[in-house]
Amino acid sequence: MVYHIFAYLKQKPHSKLVFDLKEPGIDETVFPTNCDWSDFYGDVEEELPWHMPKPLGVPVRIGCFVDANHAGNLLTRRSHTGILIFVMNAPIPWLSKRQNTVESSTFGSEFVALRLAKEMLVALRYKLRMFGVPIMGPADVFCDNQGVVKNASIPESTLSKKHNAINYHAVREAVAAKIIRVGKEDGMTNLADGFTKVLTADRRKSIFESFMYQLY
Repeated sequence: MVYHIFAYLKQKPHSKLVFDLKEPGIDETVFPTNCDWSDFYGDVEEELPWHMPKPLGVPVRIGCFVDANHAGNLLTRRSHTGILIFVMNAPIPWLSKRQNTVESSTFGSEFVALRLAKEMLVALRYKLRMFGVPIMGPADVFCDNQGVVKNASIPESTLSKKHNAINYHAVREAVAAKIIRVGKEDGMTNLADGFTKVLTADRRKSIFESFMYQLY
């Protein structure tokens, strides 16, 4: 696997990650609107640092792509989480990690990944605020599993599997607090796909070249 990594880097000597400050184009129609969460979580709000400096400058938008490769590990049948987080159009943190539990369904593995993404986003929003950077609304989280998006976005959706309850409520409470909002992303355009499974060369190229710049 290390040889594969260096072979890829050797073939891509001009690919660069850059700080792109342009605001990303967001399709607002993928996010449910006018949802009332008060019956489920009360008047929950995002907890702000009491000693944060006054925010200055242009607000930034945070975006996140999440994916899980269900039972991808052939030895243990653990799933693999992939997370890619952007500030404006710049990829900042990312994660590619085997999950700590064996999930019996794609739904469960996707919710595990979504909870991990929520925790990373909470930490990033805290850091930005402590730097005095204003944040534009909730973080936009894109997931390619329709069932997970529905359960995370629509208050009336019910949990069918109790062992997913912690991940389920952790994500939904973050949505209710307007920390994140979850929208559907097509599987072919989910950038986190590159962090969860072995892809063909063309598929891998199309994913990474969508946010890496070719400088010659």
